[in-house]
Amino acid sequence: MPFAPDFSVSVCVPATSANLGPGFDALGLALGLHNTLELRVSERDSLEASGEGAEQLQNVSTTIAHTAAKQIFAGLGHEIGGVHLKLDNAIPFARGLGSSSAAIVAGMLAANKYCAAQTGKSFSQSQILEFACALEGHPDNVAPALLGGFVAAAMGENGAVSAVKIAVKTWPQFVVFIPDSELSTHFARGVLPASYSRADAVFNLSRAALLVAALSSGDFSALREALHDRIHQPFRAPLVPGWREVTGAAQSAGAIGTTLSGAGPTILAWTTAQNSEAVQNAMQNAAHEAKVAGRCLVLDAVL
Repeated sequence: MPFAPDFSVSVCVPATSANLGPGFDALGLALGLHNTLELRVSERDSLEASGEGAEQLQNVSTTIAHTAAKQIFAGLGHEIGGVHLKLDNAIPFARGLGSSSAAIVAGMLAANKYCAAQTGKSFSQSQILEFACALEGHPDNVAPALLGGFVAAAMGENGAVSAVKIAVKTWPQFVVFIPDSELSTHFARGVLPASYSRADAVFNLSRAALLVAALSSGDFSALREALHDRIHQPFRAPLVPGWREVTGAAQSAGAIGTTLSGAGPTILAWTTAQNSEAVQNAMQNAAHEAKVAGRCLVLDAVL
């Protein structure tokens, strides 16, 4: 059916931090940085971009957000020439804050919202989750981008996605140090070993379980131990500029713990509202002394 040429919808999708120390490819949370996407149907794909990554997208007409959006239109039986997207990005590219997942989720949510308004037909949230995970390849960023909060997720052998939003009794506050340099997830995954010892597997299983329990109960003393990891961070940390200096400064300033955000290079410090300013200053100063360019932000979880 023809769509109204001037009709548009907009959606807002948060940044995410995946892995969270021991929860490799399984745990993630939504953070208070957002991308906004406006969509309208057009004769061909086109793009307007502002904010983070705008220069990289200057001569781009089709992105993964376009692919995601058109998948929804096709799935609902609508043939279209393309979509025009207007992006305003706050989530930086290739920094471990879920920029690709945010693009996928935003494209699908906008197309779904558009079709619901124009035709009355749409997909359920669980269907959107499965489509988005199939396109992204894993659920640890996609699920919190879609559901918000703290999420545990897994993909079954048949591709079915199970995702649970976990109630958190007392939320930490988060301080992120975002280096100016990029780190691709593909490259960061390539440094991981092909296998692990039983001891390391058990270490991570126990800490991942403890992390869920600590956040659910508000036990920050347990959270300190729960953030330790042997599966990915020891191998990826050498790729992250200023890792030792910035994490050390955060801990000295009273942070509960520190983790890589996703595959990095962003560093996530877990702290409290009372201590967040001290942790932010310590991390920024440590990065400056280590001659690592970047910025520090204090972020809340997006519920």
